[in-house]
Amino acid sequence: MNIRHVVEESNIDDSGYVLDPSEVRHGVVRAGKIWSLSGFIDPRTHLNLDFVDHRVTDCIIASKFIKYSPVKFKQDGFVFVYVKNESYEHLGFVDIDARRIEWMKRCQIK
Repeated sequence: MNIRHVVEESNIDDSGYVLDPSEVRHGVVRAGKIWSLSGFIDPRTHLNLDFVDHRVTDCIIASKFIKYSPVKFKQDGFVFVYVKNESYEHLGFVDIDARRIEWMKRCQIK
């Protein structure tokens, strides 16, 4: 299963760039359609010049953020759009281990 950065078609400018990168989501595509979607990206990790591990750079295009919505294809694969350089900022260090521990605590069944 490949998890992709997905942008809604209405969030793309005429030059092929994402208008609002905070409105990008993680998604799984199967048979040319959105199979599942998560919430919006976290700018502290995805748009942070100080955190290079998981920066959003390119996105596949979904017609809508709805399950089974088609994604854009061309002959050799997905159609990609890009996040503009000016969308990234220096947002400081991100302690991934602390975030993971906090997330795991919140996910525990009580």
